[in-house]
Amino acid sequence: MQLDQVPLAETWGAMEELVSAGLVRNIGVCNFGTALLRDLLSYAQVRPAVLQVESHPYLTQDKLLRYCQQQQIAYTAFSPLGALSYFSLDMATPDESVLSAEVIQAAAAAHHRTPAQIVLRWGVQRQTAIIPKSSHSERLRENIELFDFELTEQEMQAISGLDQHRRFNDPGVFCEQAFHTFCPIYE
Repeated sequence: MQLDQVPLAETWGAMEELVSAGLVRNIGVCNFGTALLRDLLSYAQVRPAVLQVESHPYLTQDKLLRYCQQQQIAYTAFSPLGALSYFSLDMATPDESVLSAEVIQAAAAAHHRTPAQIVLRWGVQRQTAIIPKSSHSERLRENIELFDFELTEQEMQAISGLDQHRRFNDPGVFCEQAFHTFCPIYE
């Protein structure tokens, strides 16, 4: 499989036409870094409303988040719990779970919450939208019970301090196996 060579400006222009035609209200991007965002903003007639990226305590992407906040681009975190979604795909191992980190466990005990709730609350308090995946009704209920407690500033800093720049969803790694094409996007 060969990827089509289409300039981002052309793709963005087509998306802007959808806005002009009234077919969509907002458009956004996924997996862009600050360099691509800056480039896009230099020619965009319609600013991106949202950037969706992998973001969790092992991949905080603080500079990217700050840039999005500065540019008023909503920052949406996919895989906000880190490695969990990637165990079954052999893209992560259970020992890479942020949920077992000591600072997460301590905060969970202090707030009488689950480790997942602590990590999701951390994401919300960073002013990011979070997209946790679950097909279990009890976890769905748990995932929404984040708004009646707050993490302390010390807890927020400790959780952010877990950053390892660890990306689990890297097309440069999985695209060859899944799609028979080499597709690095982060280098």
